Amino acid sequence: MGPRRQTAGTMGIIAGVALLVLTILFFTSGASQDTFADPGSALSFMRDNGARLRMIGYLAILTVSTAAVFVAGFAAALQQRAPTRATATLYFGLGGLAGHALGAFTILTAYPWLVTTASRDQVSAAHAFVAVNAFTMAADGIGNFFVGLSTLLAGWAATLVPTLGTALGWFGVVAGAVTALAGLASQVTILYMGSFLLPIVWLVWAGYALRRPAA
Repeated sequence: MGPRRQTAGTMGIIAGVALLVLTILFFTSGASQDTFADPGSALSFMRDNGARLRMIGYLAILTVSTAAVFVAGFAAALQQRAPTRATATLYFGLGGLAGHALGAFTILTAYPWLVTTASRDQVSAAHAFVAVNAFTMAADGIGNFFVGLSTLLAGWAATLVPTLGTALGWFGVVAGAVTALAGLASQVTILYMGSFLLPIVWLVWAGYALRRPAA
């Protein structure tokens, strides 16, 4: 069972656009990896950027929801030529998206609670932030690693499907490898940036490829 190919493609394009807007909102906020390394600066950032963080959380949920349909559709398109890689694409992808969903809901639920707690007890909020931040980083690491594996395998399999294209397939291999490595070493700046930018291109490009009529 799988979604219609064209519908899955549309969901991929929507996911890519949502991720693009999310990326712009995050990187224009003035935040960096160092912002969340210190509880004091992180809590101040959360307090001053509450509305932006809520929007980022909602966009992350939209990205995850639409990307889940895309992953299912892309895996279905690979099933005939590469059944093992198609199955891995589906399950690794859904597992990784579940990790990103946990991170998104943490932003929407835990961050406002931390800001409220900090207004009453800065020390307790700082200690709680350390635990929340560790959980969020772990969830995003799981998300990047397994989504990266899914994308890598999807790209590898796509090289065998004429209607998807060799160029798209090898881009998926590269994008997947970078994203998976970012899940293991997010402190490496080039991997961290790649885990935002390369999936945007992959989602839009692969979504467009799915929308083309199958041979």
